[in-house]
This record gives sequence, C-alpha cells and structure tokens, in this order.
Amino acid sequence: MSDAEELLVDIREPLAFLTINRPKRRNALSVPLLISLARALQDLAERGTVRCAVLRGSGDKAFSAGMDLSAVPEGIPEEVQKQIEAKGPLQYGLEAIEDCPFPVIAMIRGYCVGAGCETSMACDLRVGSENCRMGMPPARLGIVYPPEGLHRFLRNLGLARTKKVFLTAELFEAREAFEMGMLDYLVPDEELEAFTENLAHRLASNAPLSLAGHKRLLKMISQPRALTEEEREEANAVMGRALASEDAREGLAAFREKRDPVFKGR
Repeated sequence: MSDAEELLVDIREPLAFLTINRPKRRNALSVPLLISLARALQDLAERGTVRCAVLRGSGDKAFSAGMDLSAVPEGIPEEVQKQIEAKGPLQYGLEAIEDCPFPVIAMIRGYCVGAGCETSMACDLRVGSENCRMGMPPARLGIVYPPEGLHRFLRNLGLARTKKVFLTAELFEAREAFEMGMLDYLVPDEELEAFTENLAHRLASNAPLSLAGHKRLLKMISQPRALTEEEREEANAVMGRALASEDAREGLAAFREKRDPVFKGR
C-alpha cells in the first residue's frame, strides 16, 4: 500500500473526510501516514474552501489502535525531516491537527487506544459510537508517556481524570469514556456517520474567521509551561529508565503473548 493510500481524503465542500486506511493493522499510525495527514491538512487549509474536517478510521474495528513504529521514509523534504527528528512523528502529525485553522472532529468507532487515543485528544471534538473503547496502556507495558502527550489529556480531562486514564491503564467502555469527557458526543453505532456529518455541517456554517480565531487563541492560552532544561533532562531520564527496565520487556512480551504481565519494579 502506498503512503497516499494509507490516508484517504474525500473533499465534499465545505467538509473534508480524512480516513486512516490501515484496517489490517487496526489503523495503527505509521510515520508515512502521519506525514500524509499533516500534508493533507496543510493543503486543505491553503485550499480555503474547507471549513471542517472529520477524521476517522477505516472499517468498524478501530479508529486507531496505536502507533506503528516504522522508519521515516526517504525522499521527504529536509524541513519535514528536521521537524520529525525534533518532535517525533506523532507530535508532528498531531500538531498539524491542532494548528489547522478549521475544526477537526474525531469520529470514533471500535478501538481508540494509545497513540490513537492521543490523536483523538488532538482533535477539537470527539464523537463516539456505543461500541467504541478508549484507553492508554503505557502502565501495562512498563513505559512512561512523554510530557507532550500527557498534556493533551490534562488539557481535555483535567488532572484527576488524566490520572485515572494513565494509572489504571484500563480500556474504558463508551459510556464511561463519555462521562469522563473523553468523548463529547455518544451515539448509537448506526447513527454515528449521520450525526457526525450533521455536526460537521453545523460547525462549518459558523464564521470561518471566528472558528480559526477561537481555535488559535484557545491553543495559545492552554499551552503548558515550557519545561526547564533541568526538568526536560529529568523527564527524559524517567522515560529512559522505564523503557530500559525489565518491566518494560515483560510488559511488551505479555502484550505480544496476550497474557497478564508480571511486574517486579526493576
């Protein structure tokens, strides 16, 4: 499958529908896909006639089941390469969602976990079907999530619920995800597409400059305080120790073998 086929773009002005098209991998996010997503959003912004986008997963199994850690492809512009190296491919793609001037709605059916769940948090609104499941598994894998990702949840859910998401590492059913604020709307599965498209049209009918302005200002005033050099070094050390631990190896092995992990704290 080519990079372009991993992301399907369907423009129905004033809307655009972006589909993560990797159903055999439960729509896991690859580096090429994230680059394609950023490019597509930039192109739609330059087009000037799209006023709302819907991001969804292909099929009915998953919005996205996480990150597929593939290599950065060759032949991409040097500027993009530098941004990916500085931010990481996931942050590069998610910042494109946050920085585009029109609202982006996540339409969630099936599993929405790990980096897929963070992707939904980068969107402006989230509509979930009653069959969706959402969660963040790092604590079940023995790893520590980076500060930028934690802040997306903190900004959307608040401290108490962000702790619940990351410390329990549970897979939340749709109703509980909605009650926690992980979803803005919860609808029957058979109504998901019609409801989301109707919502997108309602947003698109609002003043474009007002939408872009509110989106930009809300991002500006909700930005986290930049970590000091000392704090960043500490954060990197914390993540590095966890990643190199026996528990991380056990967590990943248990995930592959579909069993409960046995952690030893080392």
